[in-house]
Amino acid sequence: IAAVLRAWHSQLGGKLMNTIRQWKQTPIILAIFIASLVSLAGVGSGAEVTSVLASYGGTAGYQLPLWINKEAGLYKKYGIDLEILLIGAGSANVQALIGGSIQMTQTSASSGIIAAFRGAPVLIVATSDNKIPLQLIARPEIKEPQQLRGKKIGIARFGGSNDTAVIMAFKAWKMDPRETTMVQTGGTAARMAALISGRIDATVQSYPEIFQARKLGMNVLADIGDLGSYTNSSLMVVRSYLQQNRAVIKNMIKAQIEAIHYIKTNKPGTLNVLKKYLRVSDAEAVDMTYDFFSKRMPRVPRTEVEGVKNILGEIGAAQRDPAEFFDMSLIDEIEREGFVQKLYGS
Repeated sequence: IAAVLRAWHSQLGGKLMNTIRQWKQTPIILAIFIASLVSLAGVGSGAEVTSVLASYGGTAGYQLPLWINKEAGLYKKYGIDLEILLIGAGSANVQALIGGSIQMTQTSASSGIIAAFRGAPVLIVATSDNKIPLQLIARPEIKEPQQLRGKKIGIARFGGSNDTAVIMAFKAWKMDPRETTMVQTGGTAARMAALISGRIDATVQSYPEIFQARKLGMNVLADIGDLGSYTNSSLMVVRSYLQQNRAVIKNMIKAQIEAIHYIKTNKPGTLNVLKKYLRVSDAEAVDMTYDFFSKRMPRVPRTEVEGVKNILGEIGAAQRDPAEFFDMSLIDEIEREGFVQKLYGS
């Protein structure tokens, strides 16, 4: 404060100091003035706020950590000015990340791993879901997987989690996916509309669409989450951004961990966020969506090696080291610092 006053004294010819001497006769005013200077000094010397544009792929409950982070303003605690953006499919999110249009993306890990396998500098830094939270649903007349032969299956885009989920289901059924036709149909709402209208015969969806599909008589042929570990909804960055902005990413992960804590401990608040982003008014559908996803999310969003291995095996890269595709060093630091323990009190 003294340094600031000396500078002002030099610039203003002592007028400000004379004014302050007069104010000394009014202690309350002087106290307010000094408090204001302290506040300004704190803003100047404190941690800088970093703007982060983060995308997400699709509107389903697995996006909750990012949605809660934004809606509850958790990012503000960690020196981040967060804006979030919906980009319809995993591969499109990764393309935006590589192109530098966004700094982070929360989307399907398979999209990032496929890109990294092809040479893109994409890296997973956190994973909030290590199983694909999708179910393969079909029109009412299709009751068995074998009835899918010769039918059309709608997916968001080739190379994303939808594509992967269908392949996993056919592998479990010991069927060849080439016996069907996979069609790029678009996002969640577009696929549901195509299924209802009969333009496609089956698709993969998550909650609340599963709840709605069942009410319409659709059949669930497979729960992809039962078919094994498969790294899914993950926070990803490019390697250069991690190297240059390690503290920012660490703080973002902290905010995401706090968002998961919020999800697990504040059901009413989480339901409100789900209603906003899902645009679903059916209370039962939203409630079932919450129950499904809140139980699946780990307290610590650590990427499971087995899940990455399964993705690499699926794309014909089983010989590659899974550790090439993710970096858990920031989560290691966060855990060592006791951040998660403090949140949960245990």
